[in-house]
Amino acid sequence: MRKTIKLPPNHHRSLSATAQTVERTLDQLQSILQCKGIEKLTSRIRASYSDRSRQDLLDAISEMRKANEEMVRIFELQKSERDEARIVRAAITHLWVILSDSTSKGMKGFGALSPELASEVNRHVHRLLDLLKEFE
Repeated sequence: MRKTIKLPPNHHRSLSATAQTVERTLDQLQSILQCKGIEKLTSRIRASYSDRSRQDLLDAISEMRKANEEMVRIFELQKSERDEARIVRAAITHLWVILSDSTSKGMKGFGALSPELASEVNRHVHRLLDLLKEFE
């Protein structure tokens, strides 16, 4: 096993953040490539790689993971710790802001809606806002 290397604190924090970003990005890429296309209600990722190209990319991801792991070990980089309740609260707050801005009043800058359309938009958006209360 290789010996560890001590970095100055600012460099240590910066490289720790870099390693975390690499890990998250590789997770996302691997997930996309392994699914061979993803279709959800509001989006679709169309499969566009051949099986050979897909495997080459997955192999490259595996090598990058190993290199990132080695960097983390050698420099004894920090592990990010987050509390799941804080993550959920932040996501709910984000959704609340997005949904609040999507009411007919919140979208006023896009032009007026007829009262019927405004009522229909508000009904659906307020239902989603009400469902957010289940997370409290």
